[in-house]
Amino acid sequence: MAAQALVSSSLASSVESARHLLRPRPVASSRKASSVVRAASTPPVKGGADRQLWFASKQSLSYLDGSLPGDYGFDPLGLSDPEGTGGFIEPRWLAYGEVFNGRCAMVGVVGALAPEILGKAGLIPPETALPWFKTGVIPPAGTYSYWADPYTLFVFELALVGFAEHRRFQDWYNPGSMGKQYFLGLEKGLGGSGDPAYPGGPFFNPLGLGKDEKSMRDLKVKEVKNGRLAMLAILGFFIQAPVTGVGPYQNLLDHLADPVNNNILTNLNSCIQEEIEIELRSWFVHGDWDIVHEWQWF
Repeated sequence: MAAQALVSSSLASSVESARHLLRPRPVASSRKASSVVRAASTPPVKGGADRQLWFASKQSLSYLDGSLPGDYGFDPLGLSDPEGTGGFIEPRWLAYGEVFNGRCAMVGVVGALAPEILGKAGLIPPETALPWFKTGVIPPAGTYSYWADPYTLFVFELALVGFAEHRRFQDWYNPGSMGKQYFLGLEKGLGGSGDPAYPGGPFFNPLGLGKDEKSMRDLKVKEVKNGRLAMLAILGFFIQAPVTGVGPYQNLLDHLADPVNNNILTNLNSCIQEEIEIELRSWFVHGDWDIVHEWQWF
């Protein structure tokens, strides 16, 4: 019964929340919408004369005024422009999404690196010191003997994460609502602070960091910066795995040992050569001699 009440209360506002996020908004001014932002040499600054700007433009600074943490006026595609490209999705949701995805990426980077580093340091058994892509994330690349097969685990995790994401979306749409819905007696700690991106409380800020406005502002900027760096790192992990076949920590060790022969250019060159060899073998097997003769000219 408790689970049924929990799920039913969470589903009550799903449709209305989604409509609010994706509904079109009326254009308040006659400024021409554009999906491409051209950088200006001396763009105006609304968030203070000392604010750093990264490839900002007059158009981007008309809606990026420095009020968001880590806002440097950078929006070349106009994704946050409420009258342009960003008019399809709530710009406030995009800013919130960057913070949340940055947090997920930071946790993901630690989770991807920790087993490999601890294994090479001899702190965990070799059978658990696996590169992240051989732990069942990509089953054909390898897996670990969990209590269930990788596909069952994926479905199980999808259900749990989907439920958590649903409640997070509800809190964004109606801040503080999670403190009013039943949640196994933990509702008081889920009320939030009124700002969905920074809920605070005993679960999300147990150390009570950012006691004053200035320190909180500094922490928010640092979080966004590190989150952006982590998202780029995760992208690098995804690319390195199929190209090099080893984990990111081993990539780093190989590069430090021999930077000339182990870098992005040599790795891409090796990957391209392997693909060409595979194609040539396939053509030889199927007797496509005309294409093989053409390749001999290169």
